[in-house]
Amino acid sequence: MDAKAKIDFSDIILKLENINKSFPGVKALQNMQIELARGEMHAVCGENGAGKSTMMKVITGVHKADSGNIYLNGEKVTIREPNDAYGKGIAIIFQETSLFKDLTVLENMFMGHEPIVKLGGFIHNIDYAAMRKKADEIFDFLGITGQIDYDAKIDNLGVASKQMVEIAKALTYDAKVLIFDEPTAALTNKEVRALFRTIARLKDQGMSMLYISHRMEEIFEIADRVTIIRDGSYVNTAKIEEVTEQQLIAWMVGREMNEMYPKAQVEIGSMILKVEDLCRSGEKDGFPLDHVSFEVRRGEIFGIAGLAGAGRTEMAECLCGLRKYDSGHITLEGKDLAPKNYREAINDGFIYVSEDRKKYGLVVAMSIEENLTMSILYRLTKNKLIDFDAEDRLSDEYMKDLRVKAPSREFIVENLSGGNQQKVLVAKALCAKPKILILDEPTRGVDVGAKSEIHRIVSSLAQTGLTIIMISSDMPELLGMCDRLMVLKAGKKTGVLERDEFSQEKVLKLAL
Repeated sequence: MDAKAKIDFSDIILKLENINKSFPGVKALQNMQIELARGEMHAVCGENGAGKSTMMKVITGVHKADSGNIYLNGEKVTIREPNDAYGKGIAIIFQETSLFKDLTVLENMFMGHEPIVKLGGFIHNIDYAAMRKKADEIFDFLGITGQIDYDAKIDNLGVASKQMVEIAKALTYDAKVLIFDEPTAALTNKEVRALFRTIARLKDQGMSMLYISHRMEEIFEIADRVTIIRDGSYVNTAKIEEVTEQQLIAWMVGREMNEMYPKAQVEIGSMILKVEDLCRSGEKDGFPLDHVSFEVRRGEIFGIAGLAGAGRTEMAECLCGLRKYDSGHITLEGKDLAPKNYREAINDGFIYVSEDRKKYGLVVAMSIEENLTMSILYRLTKNKLIDFDAEDRLSDEYMKDLRVKAPSREFIVENLSGGNQQKVLVAKALCAKPKILILDEPTRGVDVGAKSEIHRIVSSLAQTGLTIIMISSDMPELLGMCDRLMVLKAGKKTGVLERDEFSQEKVLKLAL
């Protein structure tokens, strides 16, 4: 029997009613509402900045609502802080775990509520035996008995194992409501399947769950209902079998999204980049390249596809001096290059936009302007002094061209939505006036509205004659945006497809 058919949507365990929350200059939530039924997996969708995370933080006591009501099991409750939420059986699993990396799995699971054993008088000690017994019960309940060492330090675990510890930690509080905030963003496909099996097991045991995700395929696979929010306001709730992906997207962005891949017609020029027999052993990092050769033309969007471990990112890093290669030739505009570092590559005309914007692309604690110009300050310097007027003009120009939504150039990047952070990252790259722009997973972690906007930017850049190399795990993105597509497998080129040859089947056949 279909598990979704068993749910009584009138049996409400959690209800938010007219929730309002404001921050200085921003109305984050306006009359927000949502209902979660007992045993339901309820997805929450919206663009970056729509208010999803703020709503979850109100539910879990991280933020206190300015007004409105929260009901749990039909009773009005006040959640002042996270411990209140834990005490009432509500727990959240964040995309980035909140575990103490230098403590063990067991210590993290029971942090702040360790069972105590009396040793006599006023002497107490932590009851590790009781902790292990409870941990055994929880891991058995989750179906992961023996998969994670209780005595292992968190820092030594992978992302998927850390998430399982977070879930186990929530269950030590006897949680009845679990909230997942983008749980699969950093997981491999295999790890996602394992997480979904755990979620199905929790659901079978009657757990009620809220699930935030940008990935439509996940929502349609695991959710019973979906609630859409936009600009901090409630839009709609629907049973998942009664709505289409196109309808969800239209609700999220407030308009139809028929043109997700707005590729402009561009007259492709002559060859600008030639790579011949690029090789590296991969002994140290496990990413070899085996005589990879290809050519890229001026104004072309040249895609690179392949499964995880195919060497896509590593090859791009070799072009940009970020990773050494053993042999081969790189020629840009007829000039032989061998960049020893990224600075040399930038001077040659390469710019690499990393898939991890927070780690390798942006300094999120700094302003938009500081991020845009940090790599080209030497160009804005006169007599050893920065020309601040020129810096301001440049920042305003790129913010306008890329439609970065922010009050001003002084706005701190950390406070931007993911889509706008990605626009700032692209703008930063463009400030360096590249000849070859390499985009590695350019729309990872952004919502569908921002994704379409970034595609528009990429297409318009190609129209100006800029040459773009696009690496992506999103097959429709590659097929929708690229002029040609090279496929790698284990560091070896398996084929190049012209646009009129594109199909998912052909790409997967070459990748496999």
